[in-house]
Formats: sequence, structure tokens, C-alpha cells
Amino acid sequence: MHFHIVAPSACVDIEKVELAQEKLQRLGHEVSLAEHVFEQYRYLAGTTEQRLQDLKKACEDPKIDAIWCARGGTGAAMLLPYLQEWILSKPIIGYSDSTVLLNYIAMQGGFALHAPVFQEIACKNLENAPLSTDALESIALLNTQSAHTYALTALNSFAQCFSITDAHILGGNLTVLCTLQGTPYHLQLKQPSILLIEDVGEPYYRIERSFIQLLQSIDTGLLTAVVLGDFYHCPQKNVPHSLTQILNEHLEALNIPLYQCDWFGHGEHNRPFWLGKTGSIQDGLLTI
Repeated sequence: MHFHIVAPSACVDIEKVELAQEKLQRLGHEVSLAEHVFEQYRYLAGTTEQRLQDLKKACEDPKIDAIWCARGGTGAAMLLPYLQEWILSKPIIGYSDSTVLLNYIAMQGGFALHAPVFQEIACKNLENAPLSTDALESIALLNTQSAHTYALTALNSFAQCFSITDAHILGGNLTVLCTLQGTPYHLQLKQPSILLIEDVGEPYYRIERSFIQLLQSIDTGLLTAVVLGDFYHCPQKNVPHSLTQILNEHLEALNIPLYQCDWFGHGEHNRPFWLGKTGSIQDGLLTI
């Protein structure tokens, strides 16, 4: 495959990007870098114009098979007013700040891959395993039409007895999603949907505040389930309740199933899954 690396958000770690490029090429793939991928403008990977230019050029290049975001951080939301149908032309891979791009694509009828950003995929000290297992699974997922299954743990009574089919898959970083609410690019449920969310470094009270904002700004009648990924390094700060107890309190009042898993987010594992596709939950398994 021909992967093209863009940096729509914060400035990147050049050494990590070049290492990932070398190791992905070693597996036989073509890896090209966007013109401004190593730029720095404040804390961003170039100006809005430069980052938009790189993304649009990649989307319109027929020789490129998939676009991989180099890093998250901040800045992708600045591109939203300028996105057009060209953003739907091919798979875009990323997570964290890339949540804004992935959900824009998913809500416009396209498919986007929630997966590690490019500068995270190289295994520095493992010659026999040049890329992380999550990265290898991401590449494999791009080359198959088969559904993938992921294990879930039910956290409330609704999750234990509900069976969910044909639900739209949306989600990503909770804090990033909430920054869009109140804008023309906000998360909007137009059909029965499963929301997968994760976060990093946010204390429990901020997570609850963001979660309430999200629930109050979407049609919860179309929210068929919430899946919690890894809330990495999110401090409890002497709060007596667990995070799952806090969030479940709000979902039980709405009769919405809540599930948990440890396979996506900013932590040790970040397995890929498609946003924009339909999925189902049955017998503790999410199938997308």
C-alpha cells in the first residue's frame, strides 16, 4: 500500500516519524511524507493553510491508498470549515485530536480508522517486530472487508440484557468531541448509534462535566450504547466513586447500556476500529 503521512494537528517528533517510515517501508509499503509535515507554527504542524493544503493534496492524489495522521495534540478543528467532499475519498487513520476529522468523515457517510497515530507505531528495540501489533492490525484492517470483533464488559443491567444491531459507530476522544458541541461540526446522531469514548489526563470531575455536555447536546434517544475505552492517567483525586460508577449514573437514568474495554485509547493498547460503519453488540462482543 501507499501510505501518505500528514500532520493536521500539533507539530510532530521528527525522529519518531522517520523511524516509523523506515520500518513500514521495510515491510514493503510505500510511505511518503506531506510537504509541511515537519513544519512548526506555534505548537502546530504549520499554519492552517499549510496543514489543509497537505490534507487536500493527499486526498486528491489517486496514487495514495491511505492517509495516516502523524500526531494528535491540537489544531485539527481549525481545518473543519474548509473540508469538502474530497475528505471522503480514502481512509484516514488517527485518534486523539484527529477525532474531529474522523467523526466529520463518519457523519458524512465515509469511513475513518480510529487507530494509533503514525509517530507511535514503531517498535524501537524489536528488530523482529518493527511495528506495534496495533499498527499491524490497522494495516490488515485496511485490506479486508471482514467484520472484526472486540470484547466488552457490561457495566449496567441494560448492557447485560440488550442486543444491539445495525448501529452507527462514532466516537473518539471525549474532550475533543465536546470542544465541537455548539459549532456547525458538532457530534450529531442521525440514526441509532454506538459511541466509543476515551480520554487522557483529565480528572474525574472534568470527564463528568464533558460527558454531561455531550449527553445534553445530542439526541440520546438514538444513543443505543456507550463503550468506555482507556481513560489513561485520569486522576481520581480522592473521589469515592469510580469513573464507571459516575458515568453509569447518568446513563442508567436514560436506560442506555454502558460497556467497558481496555483495548483502545492513549494507554498500552489502541486497537483499530472503523468509525462510520455499522456495528452490533451481542453476548459481550462488539462486531464492526
